[in-house]
Amino acid sequence: MSVAGSGRVAVSFAKVFHLARAYALRRLLHVALATKWLAITTPMAVAVGTFCATFLWLLERATATRESLPWLLFALPVAGGAIGAIYAWVGKPAEGGNNLIVDQIHEPGGGVPLRMAPLIVIATVVTHLFGGSAGRDGTAVQLGGSIASAFAKVLKLGPGDVGVLLTTGIAAGFGAVFGTPVAGAVFALEVLAVGRVQYQALVPCILAAIVGDWTCHA
Repeated sequence: MSVAGSGRVAVSFAKVFHLARAYALRRLLHVALATKWLAITTPMAVAVGTFCATFLWLLERATATRESLPWLLFALPVAGGAIGAIYAWVGKPAEGGNNLIVDQIHEPGGGVPLRMAPLIVIATVVTHLFGGSAGRDGTAVQLGGSIASAFAKVLKLGPGDVGVLLTTGIAAGFGAVFGTPVAGAVFALEVLAVGRVQYQALVPCILAAIVGDWTCHA
């Protein structure tokens, strides 16, 4: 083989080596990211699922109590005033509710206060107890978002990771409260993204929704 031919073979081997090396590094990066989000998302989703299970149990007790004591309906205005007073007294900035969480997903800043979780649970349960109308979707979003934000603060995550973790928290909360992990993941990715889907959060959201749902059932 001529010197020129040997040189071309050496160059070809070098290109193949660099391509293989780049491919292996990308795969290792994917494995590292998957391991990272598995370690972060799993305990967060377990915490969200536990809170959601407690919320659903309290909701059942409140509904049963209201049905056995129909006169509670007449105290609904007092209960509503008390909830409003509690939010005015200790709720800020938790009174921002779902809008605060969506803002923090797109532009992470001060975070979501952890007190949003007990406040929304109390407000929803009291509303049901006195015969008011309150859905579970807002509770699911705020439970998941506030607990996920607390995890992000403890772990000192960067702005990009905070947005992903908040999204996975919402998926865990929605999946646990309604028992629909797939819908929870889709809801967190598409509905709250307002036209900007975070595809990097796809696998963490599915994982969080499933773990949250299983924990709530357990």
